[in-house]
Parts: sequence; C-alpha cells; structure tokens
Amino acid sequence: MISKEFHASRRALYRDLLEENAVGFVFSGNEKEDRGDQLFPFTPYANFYYLTGFDQPGAVFMAVKANGTYKETLFIGHPDERMARWQGISYDKDSVKADTGIECVEYLERFQERLPFAGDRNHLEHLYVDIANWEGSLCKNPAQEFAGKVLAAHPYLKMHNTFHDMALMRQVKTKEEIALHRKACQITEAGVKNILSHLHPDMHEYEIEAHFDFALKSRNARHAFPTIAASGKNACIMHYVANDRKMQDGDMILFDLGAEWGYYASDVSRTFPVSGTFTPRQKELYNVVLKGLEAAIARTKPGQPKNELQNISKAVMAEELIRIGMIEKPEEIDRYYFHSSGHFIGLYTHDVGNDKAVLEPDMMFTLEPGLYFEELGIGIRIEDTILITEDGCEVLSGGIPKTVEDIEKFMRENR
Repeated sequence: MISKEFHASRRALYRDLLEENAVGFVFSGNEKEDRGDQLFPFTPYANFYYLTGFDQPGAVFMAVKANGTYKETLFIGHPDERMARWQGISYDKDSVKADTGIECVEYLERFQERLPFAGDRNHLEHLYVDIANWEGSLCKNPAQEFAGKVLAAHPYLKMHNTFHDMALMRQVKTKEEIALHRKACQITEAGVKNILSHLHPDMHEYEIEAHFDFALKSRNARHAFPTIAASGKNACIMHYVANDRKMQDGDMILFDLGAEWGYYASDVSRTFPVSGTFTPRQKELYNVVLKGLEAAIARTKPGQPKNELQNISKAVMAEELIRIGMIEKPEEIDRYYFHSSGHFIGLYTHDVGNDKAVLEPDMMFTLEPGLYFEELGIGIRIEDTILITEDGCEVLSGGIPKTVEDIEKFMRENR
C-alpha cells in the first residue's frame, strides 16, 4: 500500500530522536483473543507500522545508536509449516528484508541475545521505548512490561518515551499518505451514496448500515471504526452503536462512519431525512450546523491555530440559534453542543497530534460541529475530512451530499 522508501524516511526521523549511546524499541503489539479459538483481526501498533511497514504481531523494532554507529534490527516471529497451512503466513527473514528495506532482520528467538546491554558492548546511557499515552498501569502492554524489566536490571539508563515525538512526526502527511486518505474518502463516498440510494422509512438502522458495509467489502476496504447509524433520539447519544431501532417516517438519521485504506482512515458524519425530504424545522436546524461547519472550513488554512476552529463553528451556531429563537444568549448553546469540532486523522481515526498546533500544508484532520435536541428527537452532526493545502484546504469528503438541496435531490433521483 505504501512504499518501503516512505518507512525508511520515517526511520531516519526516528534516528534523529535518539541521543548518542542510546537504544530504542518499538513493539508491533500482540493479537487478542475474541471467543474460544478465535482472534480479533490484528492491526499493528501505529508507530511500529509507521517505521517499518511490517504488520504482523509480536514483532520488535530495535535501533542502537552508539560509538558513532547506528544499526536497525527488526525481530519477527518464526513462521512454520503449521502457520503457513492454517493462516497462510509464508514470509521469512529474506522476504521481510526485501519488503521493508531493513538490513538486519532476525527471528524473535534471538531477541534476548541481541540486546546490547551486556559485556563490553554496553556503552549505553539512554533507553527509548514507545508507549502510547492511553495505556494504563493496570493493563500493561509489551512495551511497558519490557521497559520495566530493562530498568529494573539496568537502573542507570535514562528512560525516554518516543510516543509524543512520533505524534508530532505524524501530524504532517506525505504525498503517499495523502493518497491513501483520498482513496479511503472515495470509498466512504461510495458507501454513503449507497446508503442514500436505499434509505426509507420502516427499515431498521442495521439494515441501512448494511448498505455501507457492502460498499466497503466489495472494494476490499475495512471500517475505520464501528459505524454509528442513529435515528430519532438515538442521534443524541454521542457514541450510539446498537443500530437496532426501526426508523419512522419523519425521522432523521445521523451517520458517523468511515472506510480505512492501507491503514489510513477517513471519518465522515452526515444527517439525512429518512423520508428523503426535510421538514421545515429539520431544515432550519440542519442549516444552523451546516453554517457552523462552512464558517470553520472558510478559516481553515496555513497559519490558523487548529483549536480555534471549534470556537468559530460554535460562535456561528450560537448566533444562528439566537436568530431562530432556540436560545437567548451565546453560552446557552452548551445545552445542545457537547463535543469538540474535530480531530487529527491518520493511522488512527482520532489520530495523535498537538491540538494547539498552527496549521501547515499537508496536515489532515476533521471538522465536525453538531447540535443535539433530545426534546425534538433530533441530533445533527456534519463532519468532513480536511487536507491543508498551500493556501487553504481541500475537503476530501466533499463529494458526499451535504446541503439540504443536494441531499434531497440525490435521494429523489437515486432511490
């Protein structure tokens, strides 16, 4: 999906993070049991994949920077005949070396003996381990367990976590990454249009969700996250995923969904009238949210602090709610607005990065204002995936119907 030259360029940046006389480790993560002898589909830890391009469980990337030299080693599981027969895994050291461009590839059984902590090889002062900041102490991952063991045995080492530095690396995308995001958004667009072509009253939420699933599966794409298909009052539940209500004529349904392509995500929210036509009240409230989104997009360009975009959307929506008599003061919008209006996007849907960063070309994130009127049974969220350009931005999900007129026209002509 993405070139080994891309991953080599990321490892060059990683090398610059390490001080002299240092060793760094990044773990791919382990498979997790689902039920009985089943496993959840494996996705490698994002920073590991970012550096190596290798996507199998149990692997470790090690970099040693000492005595004026630098050496990278990738440790991988040792596939055997049984794994090949049952799981189709057939790589070996030579094939992984060719695929990744990493010169030294070893099987995991040699990991302990290759650790550079013993004897006259040990001139090390610094230990770097990549540990995600959402990992808690009650459920340690392999990286945390390894760091604890190394520091217990070698307490003179100074510990560093590369997670935050890697997050800043991932903030700005390369052209290859942008191409994968663009493809993910194109597949998402096809999926949403398939939804609109089949949406009508008396369907269950899961039935209409299946039309998005079909569009992804038929294009060999994965879901970036579980789909939210929330009709009526369900749309006022931020992370509703039951998707089992039967829709009625006059309902609106909120979708939050996205395809993933080559591990890179898209994220889109749209809110549609189940019948194909907005009621006057639905149209009025929908346009309040749309104006908030459009105002933020208009200010999205290099030099703009990212976190200020939320306030732009919020101020415009508050002004509109006052105009239509829903609130009297701007601060009263908090009765209907519960979340931030966007997040970085990348190898994770809610990707890493500094939310206070000043925008620069090739950054990618979403904008997603929303208002939720539980007493009316209406929740509205409109979200686009955005790419920062040299002088503004490109809405990668812009082909998905978004205005009242475009939504009604598409549903009228394609259902």
